[in-house]
Amino acid sequence: MTPRGVLAAVLTGAVVAACAGSPSPDTKDPAFSLPVGPTTWDASAPAWLHDGTLHVGAATVRLGGGVDQFVLGATGAYWMRGGTLMFTSAEGETQRVEDVGWGNLAVSADHTVLATVDQSRGPTDQYGTHVMQVAAFDTRTGEQLYRTPDEKPDRGDDLADLYGEVMPLLHGVSDEHLFYDGATIDLDDGSSRRARTGADGVEVYPDRAETLFPDGFHVGIRGEGRTRELTDSTLAAVGRLSPDRSTIFDSTAWPSDAVVYDAETGRRRAIGSPWRHFTLAGWSDERTFFGVAEDVDEQEEGVVHARQVVSCVLPSLACEPVSPVVPEGRDGALPALMVEGAPVP
Repeated sequence: MTPRGVLAAVLTGAVVAACAGSPSPDTKDPAFSLPVGPTTWDASAPAWLHDGTLHVGAATVRLGGGVDQFVLGATGAYWMRGGTLMFTSAEGETQRVEDVGWGNLAVSADHTVLATVDQSRGPTDQYGTHVMQVAAFDTRTGEQLYRTPDEKPDRGDDLADLYGEVMPLLHGVSDEHLFYDGATIDLDDGSSRRARTGADGVEVYPDRAETLFPDGFHVGIRGEGRTRELTDSTLAAVGRLSPDRSTIFDSTAWPSDAVVYDAETGRRRAIGSPWRHFTLAGWSDERTFFGVAEDVDEQEEGVVHARQVVSCVLPSLACEPVSPVVPEGRDGALPALMVEGAPVP
């Protein structure tokens, strides 16, 4: 089985007149603003992208081709095309936001805060490479809530080489905190607390264990076969815990079996998925989750014959289709169906 990547990585600066020629370590550029739309939509609804059209509950907007990742804000969708951040309002109007350089978007569980890693501005090294920053915005107003303070790199630093070896990672955002590059940042006052290293060698971010993300609480789990239980360590296996803390999803590897585990007893139960595999995408409310049901070939590794977005409910685990069945592409290409956040492999 293929290890499932956890998508990490996601967006107040000074304004100074720019001069011609190559950038210098003293060059500063204005921070971009986040666009918002004129009306809101139901950002908690199941969202899926197929053939360039984004479906959000009963609403649809056209994004076109080349979409690498999308997340929902209060008034529209923020999405990446290469290293460029784009915005499409609930009315279907699309605009370019900024060339941030990295496809690292994250959104809070209530979709009111967007975060991205940004290398479009700020101090540069001697070679003209910008220091990587993280910034967070209110998706209802476009207000910038936080940006990494401008700090010149050390003399002689080669940031491109440094980032090639140790990439600063974004581990999610909430309406209170930003988890980035070994620190928990308070969005209210900009203060930060460093993560500590746990007994298992894994970074432990302050407040992260108590933070609800779009796909649930991020937890460590242990167990095998028909049982799973919660543990403080994420070294061996990782999971998602439902908003009501009743149900565990094992997200350690892809493809994930279409099963959940009772958080108290550890007992396994089957999700009412049309096929034997299911990838959790998010929660519409405390009891309703949605994700991608997958018809995975049991003989040939990495082959998926079809996918379908379904919405399911606790505690019955009954599911109903949200999208049509999307078959595999030509020459066995994976079904072209994308959900919010980290793309399904």
